[in-house]
Amino acid sequence: MKNQGKLRMVIEIFGVIFGSLLFSLGSNTLLIPSNLLAGGITGVCMLFYHIFGWSVGTQYFLYNIPLLILGYIHLGRKFIIYTILAVSSDTMFLHLLPIRLMWTDNIILNSIFGAVATGVGGALMLRAGGSNGGLDVLGRVIAKHRNISIAKFGLIVNVVIVAVSAVFFDVQSAMFTVLSIYVGAKTYESLLNIAERSSVIIVTDKGREVSEALNHSLHRGVTSWEALGAYSNAEKKVILCIIVNIQWSELYETVHRIDPQAFITALPAHKVVGNFKNTW
Repeated sequence: MKNQGKLRMVIEIFGVIFGSLLFSLGSNTLLIPSNLLAGGITGVCMLFYHIFGWSVGTQYFLYNIPLLILGYIHLGRKFIIYTILAVSSDTMFLHLLPIRLMWTDNIILNSIFGAVATGVGGALMLRAGGSNGGLDVLGRVIAKHRNISIAKFGLIVNVVIVAVSAVFFDVQSAMFTVLSIYVGAKTYESLLNIAERSSVIIVTDKGREVSEALNHSLHRGVTSWEALGAYSNAEKKVILCIIVNIQWSELYETVHRIDPQAFITALPAHKVVGNFKNTW
């Protein structure tokens, strides 16, 4: 079990670093030299690079420091540790990779494939249990307390970025930026299915410990009731929890750490009415 845990951790760390490399490649060799902007904090860094000549990597690191501190206070420990690794890797790769067109000078291809590269990179980091920093962290904190979805929060920021792009570059660049942000979002979403929810049922001998851990690590409420094993005649605790799919890995690891013998099943939750925040 310990070896499996170590192997999983190695794979997750590799996923974060490789995702960071893809993200930086898409930014430095496709988007930035084409005067295109990404969404979120990265788009702000790119904009200031074009206006003031400020290093994208340095900006990215500095802007993420207060967000990581905020995330450490409000979000899970593993998520923030992996996010710190991701931000550090992004900073390093954004510094090392030259900002120049490497593959093509066709702005349409650059906008599409730059978005695909950054979207796949960001999705890999999230799949590994971390994030790309920036709005991923800020959006989660805001959604936790204000019930504003990350998608809506990101949309507001991206609208501002597109408007500024039209002012400082031209309308055509702004239009291609919209295309790039859209393709990136669709890539991100298709790889993660972050908007889809699951109803998870857990049967365990350690109901109190599992319930408290899920409340603390996933920030999800749970409902529990007593049950009796038909074969063993042993008393069990059944726990019901609604999650968004990207939380599955963290939920599994949390439950398995406390009770390796726990039975876990998940079903699609197409409709949820009540006090559920659609954030991850």
